[in-house]
Amino acid sequence: MIFAANVTQGLRWILHHVQRVPTTRRDEDIEEPEEVRPVQSFRPNHVTELTRMPMALMIPSTIRSISSISLGGLARSTPQADDAEENSQTAIASPMPSTDPLPLPRAQIWAISITRNLNFTIWSTVFIFIGIPVFYTTGYVMPVHLSLCVLVYLVSMRVPPRYRQYLHPVIVSALITVLGIWALAASRGDSLKTGLHQFKPGVDYLYLWGNPGTSSRPGAGDILSTALDASIVALSLPMYQYRRELRQHFLLIMIPNALMSVGSLFAYPSVCFAIGIRPQRSLAMASRSITLALALPATQNLGGDVNTVASVGVRSGILGVLMGQRLLTWLKVREGEGITLGSNSAAIVTALLLETDPRAAALSSLSMSILGTTTVLLTSIPPISQVIRLLV
Repeated sequence: MIFAANVTQGLRWILHHVQRVPTTRRDEDIEEPEEVRPVQSFRPNHVTELTRMPMALMIPSTIRSISSISLGGLARSTPQADDAEENSQTAIASPMPSTDPLPLPRAQIWAISITRNLNFTIWSTVFIFIGIPVFYTTGYVMPVHLSLCVLVYLVSMRVPPRYRQYLHPVIVSALITVLGIWALAASRGDSLKTGLHQFKPGVDYLYLWGNPGTSSRPGAGDILSTALDASIVALSLPMYQYRRELRQHFLLIMIPNALMSVGSLFAYPSVCFAIGIRPQRSLAMASRSITLALALPATQNLGGDVNTVASVGVRSGILGVLMGQRLLTWLKVREGEGITLGSNSAAIVTALLLETDPRAAALSSLSMSILGTTTVLLTSIPPISQVIRLLV
């Protein structure tokens, strides 16, 4: 991360990119010039407040406003006007019918509650009425595992934001999901290893396309990994939205990620092997900074352990969310946040930046895409992959 931040800062200084590009270029976010805004005519406060009142309260307020204007401004000097004003105020101050809204019917209250928690309601129904019966009658675990994952994630997203920084939804949902899989497997006398194998047996969409007549059934992990590939493609939407900024900063994105790709492939395996890590796991460390959808094929090209790269890759993303921005603040890095975090923490930190800084998220998504694509490309060349294997 320090290397990526310093290289990005140096390239920005060399290429004279000093001023920050506007954060957005969407037409709907451009403020309307002052000279073309309609001028609001002056109205008394009591007239302006009428637009903020419910319709049931508007009639007595209008009477009070009209009486105060006509009686107080036009006939203030005559005794008849004073008597009329007192009479009018007395009439207005008389008790009015209650304008409190009627309570909603119970059916409408239930409808509002279900609409607000529609996803939770649907997946709870799948878990209770489909997943559990299918699991205990047929032994097929995909419906109960999939609904369990979604329900746990929805619950983890309800953690207050001030605690979510430490109790990240990925950590919370992963921990509770593994415990749930363990409990379900133990209820049938199976081990945790058996339950995890049933969770992801490897029958994803690529396997089904390659084996159209197979009788193997996918697990919940296979469905989620298939959705992961689609979500990576969906990151092209913010990239297209900020395409002008991406073209302008293309060299700033390309050069650091190309250097990091080459450095990771040759440095991580040799260092990990030197400190006693097994060869397969050492090779997996070469793809630790890449998004999981691209890290898996890169690790397979090198002959590394895909389980290790999955664990280390997710861990790198979580550490980037928890510590990345603080580390950049400590390093006094004011520019290149998206490039630095995207090349080290991939899709998890990109999802965070989509909520805080969409422009940085676009730079982060392109940065992690270039890093992953370059790594997969280099590991697909047999002479290069063979040299990397010789290091361990």
